[in-house]
Amino acid sequence: MLRWATIFFVIPLLVAVAGFSDFAASAANIAVVLFLVSLGAFLATFFIRTPEDGEEGYEGEWSR
Repeated sequence: MLRWATIFFVIPLLVAVAGFSDFAASAANIAVVLFLVSLGAFLATFFIRTPEDGEEGYEGEWSR
């Protein structure tokens, strides 16, 4: 039981140290950049035109 109490005491201390340091701000900036990159990739793939006839010329195993 003392082991669990120690674990649940140490984890919030580590989170508090990370929260009061510049690490939290850096992580938030990285998250914003990753969000914008993924949003840009989504919009780019959303507006790319696909062939009108489907996968014409595909000679794969499942094309029969």
